[in-house]
Amino acid sequence: MSPKNAAAVALGRKGGQARAKKLTPEERSEAARRAVEARWANTKTRVREITEGTKELLKGPGEGEKAARTKKAKQEKEK
Repeated sequence: MSPKNAAAVALGRKGGQARAKKLTPEERSEAARRAVEARWANTKTRVREITEGTKELLKGPGEGEKAARTKKAKQEKEK
């Protein structure tokens, strides 16, 4: 792993603060709002993926087989 350039790190630390000083309070607020919305959108996507994955896991193995047996039994009963 190569060490980071100390001068670049120092400039990087100053970058966000310098930008914030240039922005008006309204612009800072809008930037913060966009950041929060992006984080929440990401969180909602993860929750949805986890929920859908959990539903699939809860079905368990053989769920399709059970439906097929039920369908077959129903068809035989109708004959």
